[in-house]
Amino acid sequence: MPSSMQSPVLELSPFLTQLVTRNPDWLESLKNSGRLESVSPPTEKQLAEEIKAGGLDAGLRRFRNREMMRLIWRDLSNLAPVDEILEDLSTMADVCLQAAVAQHTKLLEDKYGIPRNTEGEAQKLVVIGLGKLGGNELNLSSDIDIIFCFPDRGVCDGRRGLANEQFFTRLARQVIRSLSEITADGFCFRVDTRLRPFGDSGPLVCSFSALEQYYQREGRDWERYALIKARPVAGELASGQLLLNILKPFVYRRYIDFGAIEALREMHANVREDALRKDRLDDIKRGPGGIREIEFLVQTFQLLRGGRERLLQTASIFEAVAGLQELALLRDETASSLLSAYRFLRRTENRIQALHDQQTHRLPEGEDGLRVARAMGYDDFAQFQLALEDTRSKVQLLFEQSLPQPAAPATEENPWHGLWQSIKKYNLDEGSVAGNQKPLTDFVKRLSRLSLSQRASRRLDQYMPVLLEQIHAKSPSDAVVVRVLDLVSAICRRSAYLALLVQNPGASQRMLDLFSASQRIAQTVTRYPALLDELIDPSLGARPPDQEGIQAGVDRILNSPADAETTLGDLNYLKQVIQLRIAVAMLQTTMSAHAVGLVLSQLAQGLVQAVLSLALLEMRSRHGDLPGPQLTVVAYGSLGACNLGFDSDLDLIFLYQPMSLLSDGKRPITAERYHTGVARRMLGFLSVLTPSGRLYNIDARLRPNGRAGLLVSSVKAFKRYQMEEAWCWELQALTRARAIAGDPETGDSFRSIRKAVLSKPRDIKQVKQAVLDMRARIQSQHGETSPLKYGHGGLLDIEFIVQLGLLLNTEAHPQIIGSTEIDKQLQALLDCGWLDSGALALLQGAYSQLSEARQRAALLDEAEKTQISSLLNIAQALCNEILR
Repeated sequence: MPSSMQSPVLELSPFLTQLVTRNPDWLESLKNSGRLESVSPPTEKQLAEEIKAGGLDAGLRRFRNREMMRLIWRDLSNLAPVDEILEDLSTMADVCLQAAVAQHTKLLEDKYGIPRNTEGEAQKLVVIGLGKLGGNELNLSSDIDIIFCFPDRGVCDGRRGLANEQFFTRLARQVIRSLSEITADGFCFRVDTRLRPFGDSGPLVCSFSALEQYYQREGRDWERYALIKARPVAGELASGQLLLNILKPFVYRRYIDFGAIEALREMHANVREDALRKDRLDDIKRGPGGIREIEFLVQTFQLLRGGRERLLQTASIFEAVAGLQELALLRDETASSLLSAYRFLRRTENRIQALHDQQTHRLPEGEDGLRVARAMGYDDFAQFQLALEDTRSKVQLLFEQSLPQPAAPATEENPWHGLWQSIKKYNLDEGSVAGNQKPLTDFVKRLSRLSLSQRASRRLDQYMPVLLEQIHAKSPSDAVVVRVLDLVSAICRRSAYLALLVQNPGASQRMLDLFSASQRIAQTVTRYPALLDELIDPSLGARPPDQEGIQAGVDRILNSPADAETTLGDLNYLKQVIQLRIAVAMLQTTMSAHAVGLVLSQLAQGLVQAVLSLALLEMRSRHGDLPGPQLTVVAYGSLGACNLGFDSDLDLIFLYQPMSLLSDGKRPITAERYHTGVARRMLGFLSVLTPSGRLYNIDARLRPNGRAGLLVSSVKAFKRYQMEEAWCWELQALTRARAIAGDPETGDSFRSIRKAVLSKPRDIKQVKQAVLDMRARIQSQHGETSPLKYGHGGLLDIEFIVQLGLLLNTEAHPQIIGSTEIDKQLQALLDCGWLDSGALALLQGAYSQLSEARQRAALLDEAEKTQISSLLNIAQALCNEILR
């Protein structure tokens, strides 16, 4: 007897023992080929050899049993992680399905001809896998959930003219029979097609158009949930992926889908109710803390947020959890605990099913229970049961926390419910809601002009008592109540947002607090209600955005397959989210004005780099690649100085290296035309209005010769202009300029030019007079509209002092222009002796306080004039002294 026949592994699985006893040569062959010891997924070639030897049905079963022998052996011997076992089982199902489809297609085409659509194009069957097969997570004795479909109606081109529907229905039945019929060799896979449209009562096979129409008109939330795990597994795979792309808008809503919460909560209750049945308590799949609860938790996140976050649009639970972790929707320790529990339960499931090749998830007792415990690495059943109970308890806790807890429903006994009903009937009592009668009655009048659906009316009735109670507790001004009610009016007909507020009372409270603090935030959220999702996070504002997180968000959007319009919409939404987080952090004093300006600049820089990538892709698709150094984007003004405000424009110029070579596409063009095209597309992308707003207003007037100059400049032309023709104010602007995106080599050329230009010797009197003239001109034009910036002693005065110092001292001290940030430039002017320590401290303190006040003024309703006056007085005398 071969030594392998005496392996202790066989004691853990009677089914494996049976396979080895009947086919000892299989085990020796697997061992000799190294497939028992190493990663070796099943292949089409291996199945083809079995089919050639014994025919399709026998070959499928022999192939399946041989692979089951290999996989159970590797699993019980701990030679493979559970992830590999699940993937190999799924690959085996894919291979078997593909072989059955191919063989039966040939037989039917020989008999009836090739199915074709009305244009004469050949049609092929598509098999979509759902459930664990769709997720590449099949277990040892699982059935396979599939949907059969085909692209287009028509008839076969044979003599009988069989309709495509009939052809593919016969084909699907033959495939099911070949896989699931029990013969002398056993079976291959049990096939479940009940997840198709209309279930058992619906047609076995549907055309793509019929599927699309069904899901648009009849699709229910549980079907969206099921289609998360959809994957083309056999037949024409490319057509299958095309179908899933068509159905994606049904599965994943464009915005955070809290409208699905009610249906998910009902599904949640059904899962939990089913889990608590007495006959489920030992069921590691359906019981409390079982596999189904982990899957439900993850797929809930996917359903709610997958439309916005394409990282979550995956059939794999492992990829989905990784995406949730990357998006910070799950903490690292939670994600790790979740996957650890999932793998433990899936290993247990496989080892239960390895006993007798039965589709069961019940923990066995007696000798079989001891086999499972030992297969899981425990000496006795009691130890294993303790570990299993601990795992399931952890899963139960996570599962209970998977959905937000709703506010208690407002019953008729609730006084706020009664008040809302009175308000709707125009019977509001005087002073009943802290004096906010008029905004509320005006709101009800507006409601009467809206045509609300029954669902929207129900959700409004659920939310308004919660809001009225919160208004009563806060006693905000009428102006704040109007802001809040403007939002409610805006979202009434998109009632998913009302559902969000109903499901998350804390988010409603944070909304009221923020709307009380900032008119800007209120207006932004009202215009873009998707931002309400940010209010769910109770730590909003406590963890300010940083450059790493911003860049990760930009990269996720750019790396997701989408057209330019979708990508721009996503980039705009990202900007809105980051700016909201920054604004809240500033209001909560967790970010200083300096940090706000820096992070807003980092956000703008990341978005400029993103649209440059989009513009280059578009130009390459039209004209090919342009050899050599590429375009560089240079930022002036606030962005160049890393001190952007919430409403700042971007001052940009574009530089390129001249060359004689043309682009290498079908329509080659010169370097100047190529780079001009890229710059124009960039400006269009940055300023176009999307449903999520526009990125930025762009000012390109700082290019050589202003508006009369070319949109892009060669490095050589830029240098000549700056060295020979630039006005003093353009040199002042250059002190704040830096390359922020594009080609590094061209960026280095810009930095060299900047240094050479600013290091030129200058006449002190001429420079000072030019700076004074520009100061007077700007203050006369803008001093009244924005005194914090343009008033005497304001931000502009301090910036002009720094620019004057740099222009007068760079020749002798070129290191002082190493940074474009004003704090570092002030320090450099101290180091070179142009400022003393007292002046430095005064200027830095004034600039910091003025910046703080200006950033806050953009958020708050209005700045206090007395505060403005006192802030301007801090450095006004010194500014006048230096600039006179």
